[in-house]
Amino acid sequence: MRVAIGDISLYFDVDGCGLVPDGPAMVERPTVIALHGGPGADHTTFKPVLDGVTEHAQVIYLDQRGSGRSDRGGPESWTWDRWADDVIAFCDALDIAEPVLLGTSAGGWVALTAAIRHSARLGGVVLDSVMPGETDERLAIMERLGGAEAREIARRYWDGEDSDEIREAYPRVCLPLYSQRPGGDPDGPDRLRRIRWNPDVLEHFRQVLFDDFDPWPRLGQVTCPTMILAGEHDPVATASAARRLAAELPGARLHVVPDAGHGLFREDPATATALLRDFLAGIEWTRAHG
Repeated sequence: MRVAIGDISLYFDVDGCGLVPDGPAMVERPTVIALHGGPGADHTTFKPVLDGVTEHAQVIYLDQRGSGRSDRGGPESWTWDRWADDVIAFCDALDIAEPVLLGTSAGGWVALTAAIRHSARLGGVVLDSVMPGETDERLAIMERLGGAEAREIARRYWDGEDSDEIREAYPRVCLPLYSQRPGGDPDGPDRLRRIRWNPDVLEHFRQVLFDDFDPWPRLGQVTCPTMILAGEHDPVATASAARRLAAELPGARLHVVPDAGHGLFREDPATATALLRDFLAGIEWTRAHG
């Protein structure tokens, strides 16, 4: 499905009921909006890993501006603020009140930016594998997980090296290190093939957007309930950065999962889904009891 948002059209998909029967009444379930990473990937990165969430909430998968099946726009509109404002405009267009934003990786940057700019509009935010660690720390973890070759490739890629060699080497050598599941992520290769990539957005991220993301001075504007998920061995969104973020967001729930890498809903879907269920239940209890 598609919906017009200002100058573009966004693609979205829906899984699960918003209203469910409960005896003589219809009960409204919370709405979770899944925001993919990349940037430049699409919502298919969440399928089928969020299937279990539909037992507790309606899930809306959104392809962000410039990504997947949504209109691309241009680099001038590929910004954290624009993506965050698009999410709110999307909710306004579909009359979605108090959604819970679930952002993984760079999608969490969008969710966090939305919470900073529009906290009163949100029921909550779930930030899964979001905050990047310091460069030296990330490189050290890459080396521990993949040796000196992985460290050097990551350094060149994160420095923004513009070469076909490094664009090929990073997904081949470093991307598999994101997962700490025994034997790796079995669905990983197929998931990557399913994505409708916009490589221009990814390059824009490497060259421009990474350095533009600095939420720390504005974290005091986040007033909605927040949950932070992190893998202890994530080589990019490090556990130490997640702990720092939790310390700066009063009341935020932090869960660091041992033996996990990047993307808790892929690394440990049962644990991540259970944590999300409890988070949603807490929000619903607070709404019911004021």
